[in-house]
Amino acid sequence: MNTRFLLPILCVLLISCKQGTEQNSIESEILRLDEFTFANSKYIEDKIYHVYLPPSYFKKEDKQYPVLYMMDGQVQFGGVSPYSKASWDSHKVMDSLVAANTVQEVIMVGINHAGEKRFMEYMPQKPVETLPKEAQDSMRHNGIPIFSDDFLSFLTKELKPQIDKKYRTLSDVENTFVGGSSMGGLISMYATCEYPEIFGGAICMSTHWIIAYDDSDTRAGESVVQYFKENLPEGKEWYFDYGTEGLDQYYGTLQSEVDGILEAKQGEKNWLSKKYEGHNHNEQSWNERLYIPFEFMFGEK
Repeated sequence: MNTRFLLPILCVLLISCKQGTEQNSIESEILRLDEFTFANSKYIEDKIYHVYLPPSYFKKEDKQYPVLYMMDGQVQFGGVSPYSKASWDSHKVMDSLVAANTVQEVIMVGINHAGEKRFMEYMPQKPVETLPKEAQDSMRHNGIPIFSDDFLSFLTKELKPQIDKKYRTLSDVENTFVGGSSMGGLISMYATCEYPEIFGGAICMSTHWIIAYDDSDTRAGESVVQYFKENLPEGKEWYFDYGTEGLDQYYGTLQSEVDGILEAKQGEKNWLSKKYEGHNHNEQSWNERLYIPFEFMFGEK
């Protein structure tokens, strides 16, 4: 064979293979992070959610994965918060940990909050119902009552079954987790207490125990902590944290009470609570320390 024709052919094949590999990589990245709308729920208005699939999902077709349901889906995977102009970038944090082989691979579902109704959606409902009527009425925004129980019914009875049906999940309680920050931390705690048969643990970052915007009225926060004390399920994994700036500066007292409850009921087993000096109440701070709860929940036990 005339070798002077061989080199150009090989070059074309190599370029074609490289382009094909790059295209497959791009397509894989697109498929690994997608947005959907859950319509016609029995419990809540139509809900947008996002699904992140781990790096090996399309390579290991017989592999199943744990699932982490995250609150505030608008800013979990690259969306920018209007307050901090930042994102959690949870997918990038998880990918980096997977690449470093420090965590197992996980499917993440970011559930969008209800916009102006976010407080009513995430505020634990049963603790509110223990408060005096005037305190309950003060929590209504534009006359809308708390509807976190309906949100959790949607999450556990509609969304989770759909995710388990569509994706290769490990659907048992030991492999199903929930997480969020601020009010998203509260609803994550509440979800795990209300549905201990569904959730194996919760990531609660900058948990908004005080309920109010400062520490001037502690009744609602105290009712939530009391609920946690009375309803703490056995055998769950808990991660709590807070910073020292902004709203986070008010969380220390009630978080200490929560730590005491965990210490009394679980000893030193299956929970972690941390204080971060200089961290504020925003997505940038949560992004910077997100690797810690990810490693705690999904690292080698």
